[in-house]
Order: sequence, then C-alpha cells, then structure tokens
Amino acid sequence: PTPSVLEVAEDPLALLFYFMPPKLWAQIAVESNTYHRQSIPERARAIRKQQRKSSGEVEDLGDIRRRLAGVKDIEGYEVLQVMGLLIARMLAPIRKGIVAHWSVAKVGAMPANRFSLFMSKNRFFHIMDYMHFSNNKSPRAKTDRAWKIRPVVDVLQRTFARGYRVPPIISFDEATLPSRSRYKPTQQFNKDKPHKRGTKVFVAACAKKAYCMR
Repeated sequence: PTPSVLEVAEDPLALLFYFMPPKLWAQIAVESNTYHRQSIPERARAIRKQQRKSSGEVEDLGDIRRRLAGVKDIEGYEVLQVMGLLIARMLAPIRKGIVAHWSVAKVGAMPANRFSLFMSKNRFFHIMDYMHFSNNKSPRAKTDRAWKIRPVVDVLQRTFARGYRVPPIISFDEATLPSRSRYKPTQQFNKDKPHKRGTKVFVAACAKKAYCMR
C-alpha cells in the first residue's frame, strides 16, 4: 500500500472517498438529472396514456411535463444515501421486498420504518429510477460496451493504481464480476469460477497479495 492510502486506512468513510471521491458522486448526480430530463417527454406520454385508460381526469401534456420537470434535482449526497440503504438492505433484507423497509409495521425482529430516517420512499425510488453514470446520448454509447459504467470504471482504475505500489511480480489473469441480470450484453457463464455468471474481465494484480491494480 502507498502512504496516501495508509493515511485513511483506519477511517471507513475516508477510505471510501479515497477510491470513490466526492467528485464522482457529484458527477453521478449530474448524469442522473440529465437522464431524468431526457426521459420527461416519454414519461409524460406514458402518464397521459395511463390517465386515459383509467377514465379519470386527463391532464394536459404540457402540465405533466412541467410537473415532472419541477422535481428537485438529485444531489451527490443523496446518491450516497441510496447506496448506503442498499447496503443496509443487503445486510439485513426483508423478504416482503425493499418497500417493507419503510413500513410502520414490524417484520419479525426487524425494527419498523428505519429507512425513512434517511430518505422518503418516493425520493428513494425516484433516484433509483433515474440513476445513471453516463450520458446515453453520447456518441461513445454506441461503440463502448461498458459506456454505462465507464466513468466509474475510469475513476477506480486510477484510484486503485494510486493506492498500491507496483510489485516486482504481477499476475495477469481473468476474473468474473458476478451478476445475474438478464439485461447485460457482457453476461457469461463459466462453470469453473466461484461466481459462475457475470462479466469476464482481465486484471493485473499483485501476484503475492492479489490486490487488483487494473
């Protein structure tokens, strides 16, 4: 490890920001807001179509667009809060679904309505619906298969290399980023790996400590 990473090694939050600095979270918020604005016309048409089906009041299309555009912009700290809540759910899940974490009724030994201490349910799902790491309209989106996560990958490539001295012996090997998503074009199945489904990547790692540098 380099001296710069050792300085923050005892502080979990500082260590997180070492590898994923605040500028990255702010940029994720910017791209999420961009995607939200890009989605307004299509979303407005879908809402109006649903209103017509329900035989209730049908809003003017312009009014729906203005209402959607009036939603408060996503902030970088809110993206962090969402990630924290997702980690909390991973560690202590409720089988009824993630919505149950906002329920006022207790579920077994789990305390009720804890997530609302940090974020409202509607705000959480708004951020989840529009969270994006890059601009879908960029020309690179058509040629870079990892474009959707490219900004995050680029930052991690830089910060992980900064946090470790290059050792004399480097292992160049393949690894699997586990995922069971049906919508990943890079998804592969490898029965010989600990995580059998996921995206195969090639890594440069320390042959002794297995630290992934790139």
